[in-house]
Amino acid sequence: MQIVYNLVMMDMESSYDNHNEEFNIGFFSSRSIAEKTAAKYQQEVNGFKDYPVTYQIKEKNIINASITQLDVFIIYGWNENDELDEIDVVESDCYSSMEEAKTQLHEMKKRFHRKEWCIDKYRIDKCYWQEGFEKVFR
Repeated sequence: MQIVYNLVMMDMESSYDNHNEEFNIGFFSSRSIAEKTAAKYQQEVNGFKDYPVTYQIKEKNIINASITQLDVFIIYGWNENDELDEIDVVESDCYSSMEEAKTQLHEMKKRFHRKEWCIDKYRIDKCYWQEGFEKVFR
């Protein structure tokens, strides 16, 4: 089984109760690459450098990984609060194919009662949210 490192950054000011304002930056082939990416975002990328943003690196197993694994598939399930923010989020391990992820999605739906579900595809060592973010204050 192969491991990838999922870098998730969180805007502390916009998180509340059971909702975390998170940005999934990507899945990386090493913890070192994920840490360097987090540091770069906190120093150079709009929003991430401007607000109290923290990060978390989660080790994720790739089920049935190949030596030349380029993409991973992950399942997310969630509910929504009155503000339509995602809460009660559950996520799977990573899968090496969409077919495996679809099979596991059916199993997760039986175990976890969530309103919304998706399968996302990520390229290993690719950064997402490259343009950063802006806050709109009312």
